[in-house]
Amino acid sequence: MSSKQLKIVRDYIIGWFLASLIWQLLRGSQDANIPFMNQSGSNTLAVFVFVWLVQGLLYGLLYIFLDRFVRKRIPLIRLMAMSLLLQLVTVIVVFFLLFYVFTAIGVFNTSISLIEFLQLPLIWVGLLYTIIVNFFISIVISINLMLGKGNLMKFMSGKFYTPKEEELIFMFLDLRSSTTLAESLGHIQYSQMIQDCFYDLAVVEKYGASVYQYVGDEAVLTWTYNEGIENDTCVRAFYAFKDQLDRRSEYYLAKYNVEPKFKAGMNSGIITVAEVGEFKREIAYHGDTINTAARLEGECNRLKADLVISEKLLKAMDVESWAASKFEGEILLKGKQGVVNMYSIQRGK
Repeated sequence: MSSKQLKIVRDYIIGWFLASLIWQLLRGSQDANIPFMNQSGSNTLAVFVFVWLVQGLLYGLLYIFLDRFVRKRIPLIRLMAMSLLLQLVTVIVVFFLLFYVFTAIGVFNTSISLIEFLQLPLIWVGLLYTIIVNFFISIVISINLMLGKGNLMKFMSGKFYTPKEEELIFMFLDLRSSTTLAESLGHIQYSQMIQDCFYDLAVVEKYGASVYQYVGDEAVLTWTYNEGIENDTCVRAFYAFKDQLDRRSEYYLAKYNVEPKFKAGMNSGIITVAEVGEFKREIAYHGDTINTAARLEGECNRLKADLVISEKLLKAMDVESWAASKFEGEILLKGKQGVVNMYSIQRGK
């Protein structure tokens, strides 16, 4: 299971913990009026823990299944209908588990059949509550994925209403020979190939990367400065993506008759982050750090290099212990007096 999938399961377990607490608060003393229930403290705790963990785990795995195997294959309306159907099936499974577990641990103070248990009004209220909770959690996870790692709470708290300064690392990742590929494949197949490539780009999440934005066949990745330079993580992420594409080369050759190759430029520095837009709001980064990373990526073709990074970023890491670096000269920033020294990186010495 990938780190992304583990985080989804974690988010569902946290969400269902909060939902179970809210359920307990809303029910309050009404639980005492539920027939057949032995309302001892230990039973109440057992019910709480079981409902919380089982539902969090099951619905988290269900979300992963839909995201991994179904989402790309069917239209949104069918996906929503399938999601609702699978949730209802999972609810029934949970209710069956509840009945047999409650029977085993003595939650019922009298003999009760499964049919009588399912006829309790509380069960049907719980069914509606389950669907609402899962809908809310899935929406929160989807929004979090759209905004980028760690930005949802910042967005909700209004942290970016006023521009803030942060030190980040940026990687501009671009497909090689994109114009030629678009002409040979046609727009539909070309777009499908980009979808596949950016799906494979998920491998960089293991290296702490966040996707800032996708622009055509280009992706912009970010790291906080300390996370990015630790163990040369930001550079290793590029080669992890390169290796992922190489592992899937047979798939790309069979489907598109090409092996996609990417080049990248990287830089670090202070940028300004702010919430922008009225009709469509998003978190935007501004500053020379970003422009320089884009310029470095633009030098890759001329230098015949896969990865070009600034001297400042290179010197902050220990890349040269496992990769070869080569000084490639200077670039003059547009409208600026200073220059930036650039290095190409080649894995293996």
